[in-house]
Amino acid sequence: MVDEGLFSEHIYSAKFQEEFKKYWHSQTDFKNVNLEIISKPFRICRISNFLKNERFIENLKCELENHDHKRKVTDLYQFEKTDDLFGASDYCSQMLYKSFQKDLASWMERNTDIKLNKTISMSSARYYETDYLLCHDDNMGDRRIAYILYLSKGWTEEDGGALELFDTDEHGSPNKVVRSLVPEYNSLIFFEVVENSYHQVAEVMTDDKCRWSINGWFHGPLKECYQAKSPRFDLIRNFIEPNTTEIELSSWISKRYLLPSIIDQIHENVMKEPYTFLESFLKESVYEQIANDLTSQDISWRMAGPADIRHYEIADEQTLPKLLKDFYNLFKSLSFFELLWKYTGLDLVPDEKTMRPKMTIELQRWSAGCYTLLYDKSLVKDGSDDAAKTSQLDENTSITAGASTSKSLTEIILDTSSIKRKRDGSFPSTTNLSHKKKVTKYVESDVSTQSLSKDSKHGTDTNEISLRDEEISSDTSASDSENNSTNDEYTLDVIMQFHTVNDQGVSKTGDTIDFIDPNQEQGTLIQIPALDNHLCLVYRSLMVYRLQQYLNHLYEGYSYTLMCSYYE
Repeated sequence: MVDEGLFSEHIYSAKFQEEFKKYWHSQTDFKNVNLEIISKPFRICRISNFLKNERFIENLKCELENHDHKRKVTDLYQFEKTDDLFGASDYCSQMLYKSFQKDLASWMERNTDIKLNKTISMSSARYYETDYLLCHDDNMGDRRIAYILYLSKGWTEEDGGALELFDTDEHGSPNKVVRSLVPEYNSLIFFEVVENSYHQVAEVMTDDKCRWSINGWFHGPLKECYQAKSPRFDLIRNFIEPNTTEIELSSWISKRYLLPSIIDQIHENVMKEPYTFLESFLKESVYEQIANDLTSQDISWRMAGPADIRHYEIADEQTLPKLLKDFYNLFKSLSFFELLWKYTGLDLVPDEKTMRPKMTIELQRWSAGCYTLLYDKSLVKDGSDDAAKTSQLDENTSITAGASTSKSLTEIILDTSSIKRKRDGSFPSTTNLSHKKKVTKYVESDVSTQSLSKDSKHGTDTNEISLRDEEISSDTSASDSENNSTNDEYTLDVIMQFHTVNDQGVSKTGDTIDFIDPNQEQGTLIQIPALDNHLCLVYRSLMVYRLQQYLNHLYEGYSYTLMCSYYE
């Protein structure tokens, strides 16, 4: 048997275990020098001074330095991790693994009354500046208890990287962070994996420290009452039919884009390319006024959620200054629907019988900490827009006994396919453009449309990252999943961005708006760069995702995106 001397004596003392069981099972808050029980928003425990010998910790870290910490980047997380330490031959790593598997698992089962099966997963994870792991609940397969052992000395609140806990709203969706636990050296945090165990690792803010941990799960038999989470409701989409009030397009839009010859060229380009950019689409004076009004203090913004789906601000249309309201109405107008019909050939002109086009519109404000996540559209519930669950994993992302081997988010992001067209013509499945822009010059002017696509064929070892289909969440704005009550299969996304450059005229970020088809094995990844006063047209299947990844703390100020979707 493994020597229990690896762990500090206090965790085996009768008093310590009695206090733990008393407050853990009564779900009552408690704290002393070595033990803390937190009852809300879900039950979680922190044991301080967990390992007896600090030299053991330093030797363990020296061993782990020789392990390959692979950098993992998806929509949900960015950090470094090792493979599972199950096969580690180093003395300290092997000792820790066996002690957790036997002694600590027995302690957990005895004191928590959670049935375990002696199977554990364990990996080393390192977070550097700008690394993070966004909101998720860890609820996957036979994971019963999640744990984290912190290895970084002198970590402070200002360094970021806290373990943040979310409360939930009346629908069971993660709402906001209500507790924040700073990584404490040589402390063990653990919690039962339950439906509301939503948490995240906040972005690391320091450039001279590494947030280092050992983490994983204790596994056990599934609960008899265990069921995958049911799809949850989110806000019903506000579909808008075209406003029949006539709009003078020439007072807003650069004249060139209203010329028949240019319209024909745009239409031809739309038929060939995954997306089309119309440079300097608005009159410069109009664009400048709109960009200025966007910074108005009169506009009311609310944070869009839930946090395991999206996190950015949405403007209250009723609080917009007059010019911005008129700008909104431009995109809602029948005149603009008709212009889009000319550009694309889509059935966007209503008639009294069969043609009932509609649209959605949202003015978004983006700043550091904003993001959207991928989701599984099969979980959309009737009358709702969003699926039920977020992409689930924790700081350890190894496949374990009973875990799903479904396609990982890394595969979805880096190994994706082109969008299929409904009408004649289809987008190419591969391209040689890589990160270069393809420019089409119009004959009548110095205007161009630009298209960019990327073909990535990076494979992902399923032994590195494990996700399950039912654990992927929806994002109404990021992906525009539709009501099941509609039979629409395709949509035209129309995007305009503002304040994407800083005061020095330099782009704030290299981030893009990505369009992804996770149902295909490989192909084109459409990436929309951030550009001011460019109208972007993207025609896509409703099974194609729109994704905007996390903006880190180095992102300056605010940028704005007008996101419209038009449906035939």
